[in-house]
Amino acid sequence: MEEVIRRAQTGDRDALAQLWRSYQHLLLRYFRGKGMSDPDDLASIVWIEVAAGLSRFDGDEPDFRRWLFTIAARRRIDDLRSGHRRQGRLEREQQLFVAPFEPDPSKHAEHSDALDTALALVRTLPPDQAEAVLLRVLGDLSVAEVAQVMGRREGAVRVLVHRGLRRLAAHPDLQPRLAVTHTQHGTMSSP
Repeated sequence: MEEVIRRAQTGDRDALAQLWRSYQHLLLRYFRGKGMSDPDDLASIVWIEVAAGLSRFDGDEPDFRRWLFTIAARRRIDDLRSGHRRQGRLEREQQLFVAPFEPDPSKHAEHSDALDTALALVRTLPPDQAEAVLLRVLGDLSVAEVAQVMGRREGAVRVLVHRGLRRLAAHPDLQPRLAVTHTQHGTMSSP
C-alpha cells in the first residue's frame, strides 16, 4: 500500500482511486457510526482534503490511515459545529457497506443488516466511547493512533474502548444474539 500512496502523491489518478476504494467504506462506516446525516458528503470533503494535502504527506500505510481518520474526525466536528446536519437517507449507502466481491445476495443483505445493527448499537454509547470504539475497531487504528486522533492519552483511550465494548456486550438488544451464538457453538451452559 505504501507504493500506492507514493504513486498517488505524484498525481497518479489510478493510485488515488485505489486509495479511495480501500478506505471509502471505512470512512462511511465511521460517519454512519457517529450518526452523521450525510456520510457521503462528509467523506467527499475528506477526500478533497486528502487529495489537496497528499503531496505533503509523509509516512507509511498506518500513518496514512491515522491521517485520514484525523481529517474525518475534524470534518465531523466542523459539520456538527456548523449545524449543517441535513436529514438524509442512510439506505442509499447500503451498497458501500458490504464486503467486496460477495456474490451471494442473501449474505449481502445479512451483512448489511448486521452492520446497520452494529452501528446503531455503537451510536447508543456516550460520544467519546463511540469515537474510540469506531476508530479502534472500524478504523483498525492502534491505541496510540486513536489517542493522537482524539487528542487524548493512550490510557484514556484504552479505558474508553474497554468501557464501550463492555457496554455493547451488555446491551439488551445484543443478548439474544449472543445466546444464540453460544448455543450454536455449544458454549451455552444449561440451567
